[in-house]
Amino acid sequence: MAERSPIIVCEDVPLNQARRMSRGPRMDPELYHVRKEQIESLDNTAIRLTLPEGTHPPTMKHCILRVAAELSIPVTVRNVPGGVLFWRSTDEDFQQATEVVQRLQVIRKPPRTTRRSTRRRG
Repeated sequence: MAERSPIIVCEDVPLNQARRMSRGPRMDPELYHVRKEQIESLDNTAIRLTLPEGTHPPTMKHCILRVAAELSIPVTVRNVPGGVLFWRSTDEDFQQATEVVQRLQVIRKPPRTTRRSTRRRG
């Protein structure tokens, strides 16, 4: 019995629509709108999201940050057991992040600019 080749379905797509498709959010549009509404409604509360099975916390964190960046709303996201927690960033959050960055920069070793030869001349 001969194997059948898979049927490939092609359709014409307007060029401007194709350009938007490639740059659009890489998440389910319904999920995108829910996140957008949640971020827009942030006031002085935090939102805890329980992650659906198969979704990793870093993936959801980047999703939230991407939507917040589009809305120009600063958001702080933290991983918590079973999900993520996020809220509208405050001056205190920015100050704490700056302090952490400064501490980490002191700990980091400066990059070596030249290689030293292990062989001695002479």
